[in-house]
Amino acid sequence: MIEDDDMVFAAMRAGASGYVLKGADNDDIVRSVQAVHAGELIFGPGIAERVAAYFASRPDPAPADPAAAFPQLTPRELELLAQIASGLDNTAIARGLHLSPKTVRNNVSNIFFKLHVSHRAEAIVMGREAGVGLDRPDRPRN
Repeated sequence: MIEDDDMVFAAMRAGASGYVLKGADNDDIVRSVQAVHAGELIFGPGIAERVAAYFASRPDPAPADPAAAFPQLTPRELELLAQIASGLDNTAIARGLHLSPKTVRNNVSNIFFKLHVSHRAEAIVMGREAGVGLDRPDRPRN
C-alpha cells in the first residue's frame, strides 16, 4: 500500500492487522503474512511511529454503549452486528447463535437497511468505530 496516514487509519478502522508498503520485498511480505497469521500486528517502522504518535495523543475513549450508538437496532440485531464486526460470516453466526442461516440473512439485511449501508465492510467499520465486535475470543489482541 501507499504511505498515507488516511489510508493506514482507514485500514486499521476496518480491522487490518497490518500494513505493508508497496516497495516491500518478498521476504518482508512473507514474514508479515506469517506474523499476522500468528496474531501479531505488523506495520513498517515509519508507519508504526505515526500510529503510536496518533494513539498517544488521543484520550482513552469512553466505554462503548452499542445500544446508544445504534438505537435503531433491536437487541438481537446488536448481537448480530457484534458478530459481523468480529469478522464472522453468516454461517458461523447462525451456528454460534443456534439460528437458521435464513434468519441470520434476514437480520443482516435489516441491519444494513437500518444503518444505511450496502456492504458488510461498511457495517463492520461502523460497528468497530462504536466499539462493537472487538473482543473476539479466537483473535488475539495486544
